[in-house]
Amino acid sequence: MFDQIRQAAGAALGFLSDPLIAGGVCVGSAALGLTARLAARRFGWRPVPAVLAGLFLGLVLGVTFSRTTSNHTAQPGVTQVDQGFCYVDGFSLHGANELLNAVLFMPLVLCAVAATHRPVAVFGAAAALSAVIELGQPLLNRGLCETQDFLNNTAGSLIATGVVAGLLALRKRRALSSTSA
Repeated sequence: MFDQIRQAAGAALGFLSDPLIAGGVCVGSAALGLTARLAARRFGWRPVPAVLAGLFLGLVLGVTFSRTTSNHTAQPGVTQVDQGFCYVDGFSLHGANELLNAVLFMPLVLCAVAATHRPVAVFGAAAALSAVIELGQPLLNRGLCETQDFLNNTAGSLIATGVVAGLLALRKRRALSSTSA
């Protein structure tokens, strides 16, 4: 398991070896962080987690769109059905890429729910973003469309949403019990 985590981290950070990609991710993340700060002010969100969510959104977009189709191929031994545009495969955590996809959206979703206190809306947006990314990758020649990636991203988003929603509910319950005492 630790070997898979190490491989996933290496795969996620490997794209930063290209200075153009690293610079684009940094500038894009900073721009999205600033945009999130402005949105936080406009919509009354918590500013620090909103900025962090913007930064993590830049990282997610950088990781998913930094590779080309030629250097991203399915792992050997993984059963996939090529349906033309998109590979149809199921949820799996066997392998570094699969694990990376499961945790990729988690920091973004954790921060976005903490900023907005709207877990259902954030989860829906994260699932929609994952679908758009998967459909956009082959159109932009920046990866493959795989149902497994969408399922893993969405499962990770659901877990992150549940964790923060549970913490928010617990915090609210404690606040109510302390005011009624």
